[in-house]
Amino acid sequence: MNRFLTVGAICALIAGPAFAADALQVSYPTDAQMDCAAIAAESGRMDQVIGEATAQANKAEGSAKGAGVAGTVAVEGMLRTGLLGRMPGLGQAANQMSSMARQRAEQVKAQAAETINTANTRKALLAGLYSGKSCDAAPPVQPAAPAGA
Repeated sequence: MNRFLTVGAICALIAGPAFAADALQVSYPTDAQMDCAAIAAESGRMDQVIGEATAQANKAEGSAKGAGVAGTVAVEGMLRTGLLGRMPGLGQAANQMSSMARQRAEQVKAQAAETINTANTRKALLAGLYSGKSCDAAPPVQPAAPAGA
């Protein structure tokens, strides 16, 4: 019973939620039509995308470390109880599950790094649009009304 719980825990760590990246692009055809408020909002959205991708990469790293520890504990437990001697393939299965968790974490981290790179590049493009539309410029000074009017 205990071995099934251990193997189940390792499988649960591996089958965690995958990083679902939207089809983020550096530029879109409608970017040129955005006004200053829309550009600022989109830049804020890129900050959120970067934060979410970073959190997902950190979570994947933690899951991989947890799977490694769980695999080590499982093999050690099977060794101490004598279960490993009766069913020698269990240790190999636990080690393979840990390896798969590490590989999945590396995939998620690589995908997150790509998303972060794309979002940073998009933020730079948006900064150029914001500057090009003079969004930071002070409003024009209105001429003073004549005093006698």
